[in-house]
Amino acid sequence: MLRSGSVRRRHATRGMTLVEVLVAAMILGIAAGGAVASWGWASKAAANKRATEIGYALCVSEVERLKAIRYPYLSPSAIVSGAPVPSIRWFDKYGSWLGSGATTGAFRVETIVTVLIDRDNTANSEDLKEVVVETWDGNRTKMYDRARTLLTFGGV
Repeated sequence: MLRSGSVRRRHATRGMTLVEVLVAAMILGIAAGGAVASWGWASKAAANKRATEIGYALCVSEVERLKAIRYPYLSPSAIVSGAPVPSIRWFDKYGSWLGSGATTGAFRVETIVTVLIDRDNTANSEDLKEVVVETWDGNRTKMYDRARTLLTFGGV
C-alpha cells in the first residue's frame, strides 16, 4: 500500500493540467496583446513628435527667411474681400521645400504680411509691417505652430 500511495503522489506532480495550460496561454495572450498595442502607440507618438518638431522648425525658418528679405523688398499680402490672402509654400515630410510650382506636400507654410503703420505713405523709419507665419499639415487640419514678428523700415 505504501508503494501505490507514493506512485499516486508522483503522478499528481509530474505534469500540468489542462486548466493550468489554458490559464498560462490566456495570460501570455493578454501580455502579448498589450505589448503590441503599446508598441503601436509608442511608434505613433514618435511620429507625431517628429512632425511637430519639423513644423516648428519650418515656422522659425520661414520667419528668418522673410526677415532676411528686408523691409523695403517684402511685399504686403494681397487683400481679397477685406482679408489678406496668405502666400503658401509646400514642404515634404522631411522639411525640404518642394519648389514654387508645388501644390501639395506634407507641410503647408502660410505667410501673411500686413502694413501696420504707414503714417505718411512714404517709406521711412515710422513704417511697421507685421509678418505672421503658420505651419499646417498638408490637409490644413492640424496647425503645428504660429509665429509673429514686426519689421521696421529703418530699424530701431
